[in-house]
This record gives sequence, C-alpha cells and structure tokens, in this order.
Amino acid sequence: MKRLLATLTSSLFAVGVMAVPAMAAGPKDPDGIYWDQQRYDEIERTVYDHVPTFPERRCVVTAADYAANVRQAQEVYAVGNAAGDPAETDSPLVHESRRVWFYGDAINAAIKDCHRAGGGTVVVPAGGSRNADGAYYSGAINLLSNVNLRIEPDAVVRFMRNKTNEFYPVVRTSYEGTDLYSFSPLIYAFRQRNIAVSGGGLLDGQEDMWNWRPWKKGYWGERSVEDRSLDADYGQQGILNAMNFQDVPFEERIFSDDGHIPETIPVWRDGKVQQVAPPEDAEALASTFRPSFVQPYESENVLIEDVRIRNTPFWVVHPVSSKNVLIRGLDIYSNKTRDFESRGWNNDDGIDPESSQNVIMEDNRVIVSDDGAAIKAGRNVNGREHRRPSEGIIIRDSYFGNDGGGSAAVSMGSEMSGGIRDVFIHDNRFGGPGLSLLLKIKTNSNRGGYVENIYVRDSVLERAIVGLVEFDANYRETVPFANTDVFDPKIRNIFIDNVRTTAAMPHGKTTFNFPSAATRSPVENVYYRDSVFHSSSTLLAGFRTNKLIDDLVVEDVTYVDPATGGKTNYDTTPLPLSGETVAVAPDGTRTPLTVADFEKPDHVTALPGDTFTVTGRIDLSEHPGFAENGQVKVYVDRRTDPVPVAVEPDGSFRSGEITLDDDQPWYVDRHYVSVNVHDGLDITTKVFHVSTS
Repeated sequence: MKRLLATLTSSLFAVGVMAVPAMAAGPKDPDGIYWDQQRYDEIERTVYDHVPTFPERRCVVTAADYAANVRQAQEVYAVGNAAGDPAETDSPLVHESRRVWFYGDAINAAIKDCHRAGGGTVVVPAGGSRNADGAYYSGAINLLSNVNLRIEPDAVVRFMRNKTNEFYPVVRTSYEGTDLYSFSPLIYAFRQRNIAVSGGGLLDGQEDMWNWRPWKKGYWGERSVEDRSLDADYGQQGILNAMNFQDVPFEERIFSDDGHIPETIPVWRDGKVQQVAPPEDAEALASTFRPSFVQPYESENVLIEDVRIRNTPFWVVHPVSSKNVLIRGLDIYSNKTRDFESRGWNNDDGIDPESSQNVIMEDNRVIVSDDGAAIKAGRNVNGREHRRPSEGIIIRDSYFGNDGGGSAAVSMGSEMSGGIRDVFIHDNRFGGPGLSLLLKIKTNSNRGGYVENIYVRDSVLERAIVGLVEFDANYRETVPFANTDVFDPKIRNIFIDNVRTTAAMPHGKTTFNFPSAATRSPVENVYYRDSVFHSSSTLLAGFRTNKLIDDLVVEDVTYVDPATGGKTNYDTTPLPLSGETVAVAPDGTRTPLTVADFEKPDHVTALPGDTFTVTGRIDLSEHPGFAENGQVKVYVDRRTDPVPVAVEPDGSFRSGEITLDDDQPWYVDRHYVSVNVHDGLDITTKVFHVSTS
C-alpha cells in the first residue's frame, strides 16, 4: 500500500505551494474489534486536512540579502582522549578546533524574513556553501510559522559540535518526559503553526563517540546525565526528576552550558512567544541534557518530509505537545554500537511523538540503536498535570530496523503519564540483527496514565531477539521517590492481526514477553489472530512466569518450527467465572463482589470487616478438566505471593483467609483482590476493589 506522493515534493519546489494529497484508502475493515476504521479515517482526514501549504515566496540563504549573515566561526570538537585509548575512561577528552563558514545566522535570518512577509520557503541550495566540504555549518535553527525549511537534494547542513549556548541557546524543551529549559534542539519550533522541514538533503548532527555522547555515561572527564543523586551540582537525571516530583515551575528549571542564568528565556505570553528575563529567584545548573534533533514544541500543522538525518545527539524527530503532524519519506540512520562499548549508549530513538495528537508516520526508513518509533506522554507529575495524551497516531508503510542496540521497533512509554491511545500500526516491515521486539509497552506504578487501543496488523517481523510484543507493566523506577508508586498501571485493548515472522527468527523465541505486571492491574484484552510465528518454542512459553492478563484471545495463530517445518495451531477458549464471586466473613456473612473494569473503574465493594475468604466458581462447560489442569490464584493488594486456593472438581474454589491492612503508604480508599484463573493459554484475571466498614 505504498503511497506514491513523490509529486508532492517536486510540486513544492516548482510552485512553492504544497498541495494536499488525495486521501489514501485505509486498510479493509475486518470483522469484530481488531480494527477501528472510523477512528483511523478520522485521524487520516484530520492530518491531511492540515498539511501546511506555503506561498510561492522563496528566501535563498545564499542570496545577497544574507551575505552579511555568513561569518567565520570556530568549531571546537573532541578527537579522542589524552591516553589515546577509549578504555581509559578517566582520561580527559582532547579537543581541536577549526574555522568554518557559519550559515546559521543566515538561515535564521531568512526564516524571519519569510515569516514576517507572510510565509514561504527558505531554500538551502546544493553547491552554495563556501566551506571546502560543501556543507552549511549551523547552530540551532528556529522555525517560525508559515515557513518551510527546504534542504535541497545534495545540500548538507552540519551542526556545530560546540556544546555552548552561543550555538544552542536555552529554550523550553523536554528531556525524557520532563519539561525544562536547556540546549535548543538542532531544529526547533516553539508555539508555531504551518511549518515544514523538507527537500531531500542531509542533516548531520556530527555526534560521535567523543562529541555529545560522553554525557551519557560520564566518560573521559565529562559529567554523566545518568547520575541519579539528588544533590548533584549540575543538571542530570536525579536533579531533573526531583524538579518533576516537586512540580517546580518550568521557568525555574534552567540548565545552561556552564550554569549561568541566561538573560532571557522564551515563554508564551499574551498570545505570542516573548523573550523575558527568568524569574528573579531562579537558579541555573550546567546541563548534560543532550538536545533532540528536530523538535516542534507546542506547535501544529507540521510536515517533516524527505530528508536524511544522521549522527543525532539524542532523539531524532521529537514532536512535543503538538498536533496535526505528518512525518514521511525520512531516511534516519544511527548506530551507536560500532564504537567503544557497544552497549548502553542508545538514546537515538527515531521518531518520538510525545503528548501529541493526530500524527501520521509513513514511508519512512528508520534504523537506530534505540526504539524506532517511541510514543510518549510525559513522566510522572509532569505528564499527569501538564500534558495531554498522545493519541490518534498512524504508523504505516515503513521499515524499522536496528543494527545492534537491542531495542524495539515501536515502543510506548515508559514516559506515558499523560496517556497513550488509538495507535494504528500497519503494512510495515521490522528487522535487523539488533531488533528486540516489534512492540514494547512499558509502565509502572509511579506513572499513572494508560496505554490503550493499540492496533497492529498486516506487517512482517523479519527477525527479533526477544519476540513480537512485550508488556513490561510494572518495571522498577529508575529514580524512585518514597511512596509515589500509588498508581495502577493500565495497559488494555491490544490487537494483533495478520502479523507474520520469517524463518530468520532466532529459534526458541515466542510471541509475548511479560517481565512484569501489577497483580491489582492486569493487562486487559489482548487479541491475537490470523498470524504466523516461526519458532521451535510455544506460544504458552511467553506466559510461564506471568499470567496477569484479563482475557487473552488467540484465534488461528500458527507456530512453524524452522527446523522441521512442523506446525502448531493455537486458539483459546473463554474461561469465565460463573455466577457470583463472594467475600465470606468469619461469621458467615456473604458479600457479593463486583468486578472493577473499564465500565466501572471506581466501583468499590464495602465489606463488613477486614478479614474474609473469597469463594467463586469456574464455568466448566468448555473446561471440564480444569480441576486437574487449571489453577486459581488470589492476590491481595500489592503482594506478589498468592493466597492459597482450594479448587473442587465442580469448579468451585475458596481462598485462604485474607486480612486487609489500611496502614499502607499507598492506601487511600480501597484494597484490591485479584482472581487469576488459567488453564494453559486460557487466561483471565478479575480484579475487585474493596473497602472495610
């Protein structure tokens, strides 16, 4: 279903106006609930109706009007360490410098001119640079409304390796789901509309083992962003997460190149972006927060199209709190595993819509060390209080690869506190020797938020070193704060339809990987059908250590053993509870329990006391052998060890005695009783919210 939209790019340059393409037909609406065609069409229509168009005006950065803005600048960059051996990680970096013709001022001047004149296209032509390598050297490029930045085919924009605010001024941005003021992304827009980056040229961030990357681990005399102490004297993960936890005003989260307070910072005030002095009581710290490459921040009607992107300092294309975003025809490549220490550098996610609505990614080729597309929605307090959900996202007709990083093609979270929903992934290929999964969903009890209504179909997973889908539903928080793990992780409504692997899949893998979950909040409604998975293992193997799912539905899934060609077909059968599930007090008082689900998420059953047993019955009509082969487990609150349960031949069960304890840091108004029932792949988990009188 490749969309042949090449004419769009050529017409843009020919007439300076971008035509809206005819809407492509979505995938055929299948039976049942595996696809929401109405929602899909709504997203597509909204994005295509808002593709930015531009007046015919052209501002060429090499024109005489901008000659005075081109100057020589000193690029300072690291070439190695003093020991001449990267394994000597305490040996400081060695720097060199060179003079280059700097075009950043000319590019930004042309953008301002185009913007003030009512909009148009800023052209960076091939062959016009005065530098010997033909590249246009620039610092941060600041996009403004109604401007298309067009990097012509064969034109190259290289970004200065000086990690200073001279070239990357302090702006409002986002780092791993937390808003802050720090280094500007290389191409940035704040509160703009109708903007584009296009043209077919090359954007080169010039990141490498010695430049920008050392801040990840703190090698070679540099500070580490991954330091998690809360009393550091510079900006790193611990300090930023503490500001998030304390909900420090954004304008007071300031990080500069050397810890100085900038004279001004950009804010949205009185309906426009203004440069204002920071708050009088604001303090600044030196930053180790590497900037994203392309970041529209709180912007709308955005097109990023037909450019090649290499050597990114951090996440590549990162729309934050933006809407109506079309990302297509990109060629993104990053491999941080080829240099010293192949593991642990990553942080080069390909396309990361964060707290953004109505986003289409299509016809892209993304090969990175980290996740190919990572959908996010803010971290913890920042996400819950200040962000909207990421919703209405389509990923189609693309290739996502990984050459060695061990990450997923598409991920959701872990920064997802504002919520993620309505994501459609179809007609893609996924592969590469370093790809771990097609889809990874990651959250925990600190986040809040939800991941729901995720549709994956009509795609090929060529190979993966873990499996197809991972639910890491309650992973350990990286920077924990006491008593903040009070939320119920929510992952629900995951639909996988007609997704096949190839014989290149490593032997012994299985579809699902399920490293963590919260007993009080199981993953809900996982549907998997009409798919082929090549493996010498079994589908059940993915659930041997974790079965905390509320309804796993498998329909006509075939496992093919690559060694023998043998096939195993899988279908599940519903395994419902029959009749009432009841809490029985020591005096025999029986209180029927009501399931807390999507329709009744806040229903709490009041019990007469804090001690009781749980009784219920399994419907044996489709599972006559359940008493011999199945299992019932009852979990209470946050305990991971189940209460003993006795199951009778007629399917009735009774738990051991349960005593609730309100004296818990997470307790507000309810306790949780979870009944997990499974017989092979037939799995269900029902959760009851209870309180004591």
